[in-house]
Amino acid sequence: MFTSLHIHGLRGFVVEQTLRLAIPNGAPGSGITVIVGANNAGKSTTIEAFRALGQRQNPSFTQGRRNVAAGDQVRISLVDSEGRTSRLSSVRSGGSETNVESNFNPEELSHRLLVLPSRRTFNPYFSKSVTNRDDYMVHVGFPTVRSSGLEQFTYRLFAIEKNREAFDAVLGKVLDPVPDWSIDQMDSGQYFLKIRTGGAVHSSEGLGEGLISLLYIVDALYDSRESDLIAIDEPELSLHPALQRRVSSLLLEYSATRQIVIATHSPYMVHLDALPNGATILRAHINNGGTVFSQLSAATAGRVFGLTRNQNNPHIFGLNAQEIFFVPDQVVLVEGQEDVVFLERVQKSLGIRLAGNIFGWGVGGAENMEHVANILHELGFTKVVGVLDADRGELAQELAQRFPNFHFFAIAADDIRTKRAVKERPDVRGLLDDDNRSVREEYKRDTAQKFEAANAYLVSTAA
Repeated sequence: MFTSLHIHGLRGFVVEQTLRLAIPNGAPGSGITVIVGANNAGKSTTIEAFRALGQRQNPSFTQGRRNVAAGDQVRISLVDSEGRTSRLSSVRSGGSETNVESNFNPEELSHRLLVLPSRRTFNPYFSKSVTNRDDYMVHVGFPTVRSSGLEQFTYRLFAIEKNREAFDAVLGKVLDPVPDWSIDQMDSGQYFLKIRTGGAVHSSEGLGEGLISLLYIVDALYDSRESDLIAIDEPELSLHPALQRRVSSLLLEYSATRQIVIATHSPYMVHLDALPNGATILRAHINNGGTVFSQLSAATAGRVFGLTRNQNNPHIFGLNAQEIFFVPDQVVLVEGQEDVVFLERVQKSLGIRLAGNIFGWGVGGAENMEHVANILHELGFTKVVGVLDADRGELAQELAQRFPNFHFFAIAADDIRTKRAVKERPDVRGLLDDDNRSVREEYKRDTAQKFEAANAYLVSTAA
């Protein structure tokens, strides 16, 4: 199995970054590596690095692929559990040509690495040729334009046609019923994919991009081997949420025995439940003008999983919270869901909005703020604000000491909203007035000052 990928000088990589790869151990999701981050942070470039390593002939790194600030040259290395290394590097600074130094057997990587770029389309009319998995992996290629499609995929369709039972068994885990498709030939000699839906028949020219993408993904999985590494850029593209969930489950299943690397923008593809089994999450982000990798440690991954199992607050790392993995930075942590709801009224009353992204529906209580802050710290976030109630002022100070680059403060009241007495609980005089509409006059100045200080921190350029 492969253990790590190292990238230097490729596109936005100014300083060498290391990706630790998940190692499958038979448990669902144990072999899956999830790369998250905002747009243009380096996720697709990481998938591209795998594609470069899998070429039988040395690829060329064009001028646009080389980072001048990194010496105008590229170095990419892949290491396995036996200590073997394949190193692809520029022959010289400012040139496109490359050398390979490898301890792997000749052509081994080209037969073990299958990379699917985000543009998973094919010409609707094609010629006939049949290619097996190994030849397909070899000919995936490293085109000059990243968005180029995989022209060899139509040849895989003919191979799939001969193995329809195995292919459809996997496709059926995502689509039910399995589409009735076949390869047909026009009188002109060109071939096309024919789909039957009810009494209607249409060709691959009108085939939805979501289905085409699924064909690529299922093909990458159904006849894969345990020694393969499958890298997929944005597996969620053109799929509605229900299908994203099913593809996510399929990837978890196969990553029990195979290494699967995905770069994604979808919270449905962030496999938090698989963290105890060995799955790993890495965030690609920009720091000092270059791509930086920040990866969860095993200990912190365990804490994330623990938060997902909080029965009193099961939403702590729900879909809304997972959206935070895809923002550039500037995160606002609050104690609970009431704080999220009533914070909007506080901001409206003051005429001041916090310049950050609210984390889900809160951290599930003040005692969890340290855990969530640590998760964000390990994932490379540099602008995080934590808002606590007045009775947690001491905790705010402790968190400020623990995370000196983050900003924590306590509001002036013991709760954001005013609560009437219920049973044994007395009245709670909140930051908001008795109608929970406006900030109390005596708290306005203090709250405004704290919000303005938080905003000054959030928008500052200093990390």
